[in-house]
Amino acid sequence: MTRLAVVTGASSGIGLAVVERLVARGDRVMAVARRPEGLADLTARFGDQVQPLAVDVGDHAAVHATLAALPPVHTMVLSAGICKQARLDEEADDATWWETLNVNLHGSYFAMKAVAPTMPDGGRIVAVSSGLGKLGRPGYAAYCASKHALLGVVKCVSKELAPRGITVNAVCPGWVDTPMARADVVKTAHERGVEQAAVEAGIYAGIPIGRMVSADECAALICWLASPEAAAVTGEAYNISGGEFFA
Repeated sequence: MTRLAVVTGASSGIGLAVVERLVARGDRVMAVARRPEGLADLTARFGDQVQPLAVDVGDHAAVHATLAALPPVHTMVLSAGICKQARLDEEADDATWWETLNVNLHGSYFAMKAVAPTMPDGGRIVAVSSGLGKLGRPGYAAYCASKHALLGVVKCVSKELAPRGITVNAVCPGWVDTPMARADVVKTAHERGVEQAAVEAGIYAGIPIGRMVSADECAALICWLASPEAAAVTGEAYNISGGEFFA
């Protein structure tokens, strides 16, 4: 039987790497992303094994209408997210705060809510939180709050769905080599007036393995959590940071 998977944030970074691994193991994947153009390459690469769904996870009504209409989903990976600075003393802070929570927290929760009622027993849900879902970083209160709260959702929903054999877990990446991380490096270099290489060197110095984690390494952990072998693992938040943090 072909298993059906839904991956949000599927057009790049960790989400794209998850799609690649799920396709390789034979799943049929519903690839969700905000922009249709970001999904076009998936259809070209994988044909009808991947169906693109252009939906903004911040639009909860659209998310529910789209996902609730699908056949029963065996695996859900919630990878969509945004990361913006939001300082207390900035005018734009309020808008950034609500936008970040709307996408990172509410979007994931309502996606779960749409799929869970019809998910077959033994299904799998994996949410991508962050190392900043356990720690803090100046200027990133909105992002940190959204990712901390997502872990709370995972813990609660894991207990709700455990009687059906459905597991719900999170992964908490540190620095991952994705377009989002690279954009952050460029922004930081500009703000500090230094070369990008200097910013990267500072990042690598704080990671014991001396490099960023790859998106595929994150996807490998996610796909294990979404496998039959992880049937006894639920309500957990796995770090994948190259040894950067242990919280």
